[in-house]
Amino acid sequence: MDKREFRDYYKEYSNRVIKTKVILSVASNADNIIAAAFISSVVLASLALIMPLVIFIIALSVMFSAGLGSYIGFYLGRDNINKANDLASFIIIVISIISLIIGMITSINASSIASILGASGKYHTAATIYLRILGISFIPQIISTVLDKLIMNDGSPKFTYQVNIITMIINLSFNLLLVIAFSMGVKGLALATLLSQLFHLGVNIYYFIKKSKFIRFIFPSYHFHELKRILYNGSSDFLSVFTDAIMIYVVNKAILKFLPNEYLEAFASATIFTALITKIYVGSQVGLQPILSRFLGKGYFNKLKNIFVYSLKRSVVYAVILYIILIPVSFILLPYLLDNKDLVFIAFRIYLGVGIAYISSCVGVQIILFFTAINRPIESLAIAFIRTIILIPLSSISMIYLIGVDGIAIGFLLPEILISVVFVYYYKKADFMKYKIEYDR
Repeated sequence: MDKREFRDYYKEYSNRVIKTKVILSVASNADNIIAAAFISSVVLASLALIMPLVIFIIALSVMFSAGLGSYIGFYLGRDNINKANDLASFIIIVISIISLIIGMITSINASSIASILGASGKYHTAATIYLRILGISFIPQIISTVLDKLIMNDGSPKFTYQVNIITMIINLSFNLLLVIAFSMGVKGLALATLLSQLFHLGVNIYYFIKKSKFIRFIFPSYHFHELKRILYNGSSDFLSVFTDAIMIYVVNKAILKFLPNEYLEAFASATIFTALITKIYVGSQVGLQPILSRFLGKGYFNKLKNIFVYSLKRSVVYAVILYIILIPVSFILLPYLLDNKDLVFIAFRIYLGVGIAYISSCVGVQIILFFTAINRPIESLAIAFIRTIILIPLSSISMIYLIGVDGIAIGFLLPEILISVVFVYYYKKADFMKYKIEYDR
C-alpha cells in the first residue's frame, strides 16, 4: 500500500517538478546555446565565467523557498492556515526588498562584478553588457521562485509546472527573435531573460489574486524569529545549489591554471548537458517537500523514511536514462557550439565522465534537501558544508592537477562515492521518531 501511495505522490509532485527543472534548465541554457551557435563560443566562455553569480541567485531563491515551504507545509498539515498566511506574507515582503537591492547593485556595478568573476579582455565586454540587463531580471526571478513554492504548498503543483513551461517557451522565443532575427547579440540574450521573468512573476501574482485555495496575502505581523529559522533551515539548500557555482568556479580556475585556456570553452559546452542530470535530483526532493513536511506534521515517521528511499531509487533511474539519451544529443550538437573543432572530442569526453559523476550525486544532492524539508538543518548544513566547501573543491583541483582533463570527472566523482557510503551506514540506524519538532517554539 505504501509503495503505491509513494508512486502516486511522486507522480503528482516530483515528476512535475523534475520535468519543470529539466526543461527550465534547457531554457536557461538557451542563452548559452544560442550564444555559442549564433554569436561565438568566446561569448559562451564569458557567460560561463559569470555563471557562479547566476547560480548564487538561484541558490538564494531556493534558500527562501525551501525554508518557507517547509514551514508553510507544516502549518497546513496542522490546519493552521492563518499562521501560514501571516508568515508567507511577511517573507514575500522581505524577499521583495532583498531582490530589489541585489538587482540594482548587480546592474549598476556590472563591469566590476564581471572583473571579480574573472572576465577580462574580449570576455569582459560581453559579460558586462549581459550583467547590466540580467541584474534587473534577478528581481522578478527571485520573487517568482518563492511564489512557485507557495503555489505548490497551496495544492497546485500542476499550475506551477504549466507556468514554468510557458515561461521557458517565452524565453526561447525572445532569444530567437532578439538574437537571430534582430541581431541584438548579448543584449538580446539578457533582454529575453528579463521579459520572460516578468511574465512569470505576473502570472504568479494572478494566481494568488484569483485562484488561491488556502494561502492568502495579508498585512502581516513581524516574524523575525521565523525568518531566522527559515534562513537557517534553508541555508543547507543554498549550499547544495551553490555547489554548482563553486564547482564551476573551481574548475574554471583549475582549467585556466593547469590546462590550455581554450579547454574552458569545452567545459562550458559540456556543462550545458551535464547540468540537466542534477536537475532530476533537485526536482525529486523539491517536489516532495510539501508531502515530507506534512508527514512530519502528522507524525508519519516510517512513511517519511521510506518515501525518501523510494525517491532515491526512482530518481537515479531517471538520471541514467537522461544520461544515455544525451550521449548522441551532445555528440551531434557540440560541433555547433565550439568555434575550434579540435575541442569537440575534448568536450565530449568531459560530458561522458562528468555525466557519470553527476549520476553518482543522487544521495549527495537529495539528502541535503530532504533534511531541510523535515526541519533538520544541522544535518543538512553539515553535509552541504563538507560536500560543497571541502570535498568537491579539493578533489577537483587535485585530480585536474594530477590527471589532466579527465580529472574533472574524477574530482567530482570521488566525494559523491564517499557521501553515499556514509549515508547508507547512517540511514539504516536513523530513527525519525526521536527527531524534535521545532516549529512550535
